[in-house]
Amino acid sequence: MTDTPAGSPAGSPPLSAAEISTAESLLAEALGKQVSVSSSEKFLNRSHIVRLRLAGCDGSAILKRRRSEDFGGRVRGFGAELAALAFLNAEETAVAPRLLGASPDMLVMEDLGPGSSLAHTLLAGDRDRAEADLIAYARALGSMHSWSIGRTSEFEALWARHAAPAPAEPELLERVTEGTEPFLAVAARLGLPLQGVADEIASLPALLRACGHSGLVHGDPCPDNTHTADGKWRIFDFETAGWGPIALDVVYLLAPFPSCWCFASLPASAAEPALRAYRDQLARAGVHLGPSWDAALTAALAAWAVARGAGIGRALDADRDWGTTTVRPRLLAWLRSFIDAEAATGVLPRLRSLTEALHSELADRWPSTVVPSYPALAAPGAPLAAVPDWWESGS
Repeated sequence: MTDTPAGSPAGSPPLSAAEISTAESLLAEALGKQVSVSSSEKFLNRSHIVRLRLAGCDGSAILKRRRSEDFGGRVRGFGAELAALAFLNAEETAVAPRLLGASPDMLVMEDLGPGSSLAHTLLAGDRDRAEADLIAYARALGSMHSWSIGRTSEFEALWARHAAPAPAEPELLERVTEGTEPFLAVAARLGLPLQGVADEIASLPALLRACGHSGLVHGDPCPDNTHTADGKWRIFDFETAGWGPIALDVVYLLAPFPSCWCFASLPASAAEPALRAYRDQLARAGVHLGPSWDAALTAALAAWAVARGAGIGRALDADRDWGTTTVRPRLLAWLRSFIDAEAATGVLPRLRSLTEALHSELADRWPSTVVPSYPALAAPGAPLAAVPDWWESGS
């Protein structure tokens, strides 16, 4: 059954005649022959993403339209994705969908076809497959990062062409700036120690960059933003991409998954082999993570805690549903991840002291809050992450 875009009468096409004409021109240029769109349908229940069925080449493609306002009120998404996909078109292993063409208001990319994702595995698969898929996910990130390192000028040229005037840095660094005042305000509201904390938060960008490895950062490498078929792993949805410390992506295995609806606890027994696989992937490409790497991961965990400052303030007053659980378990998990990492590195002691006090205060206020487990990785009797009704139908 084909869905119709939001606000369109039932039975109306997802694309206008002008949009179809533009898409056909882009595809003809990319494929070197005339192509016609035989039908189009909303993809993944998103009105701005459309699957094109093509006549004359027995195939399909994915079209993504520019939105006037992106998720969360952010408008950099289209340009960021276009720049990232154009950049990755030169990457040999095709870790991302191939960009086929673009106009000022749409891009057309390869259709990855039927497949699964890390989200499917974690929410429904068995433990052995989940652990193997986490390793494959980490290797895909490592492949993208290692290839991008050293190609700064190439990316910046594409960014200036497609995404200016938005800054080329990853969106998380902007969100840390936005979240600092609310984060400190929550601490003040609860009477927690603030001395020296603002200075340590201000040091996070430098601490992140001290590891010496900057490259293409996806910015939202969630389990559902992956695709696997026939042993091939792809990463997609680069709307929050930018250029910066690669630790910002890797920390998704530690936080875990701090921007994702499909959140649950990720035990060390599953995360640590994936982290080793990531390091090995970089090492095979000649990129060696030095002694400052753990400090960079700690800073990335801190960045997510601070970026959630406003969300912590809202959660003090009320919890809300978000994907597989509610907000409060996520906040407790992400704060604890930073606390544990900082205990090992000792690079942000004042921020850790505040975060420990904040975690303790929130845990006391939310005594019934439990961090759920992924069904594939849960111990017997553990509370499980909820699988939203829409997930299987929308996958």
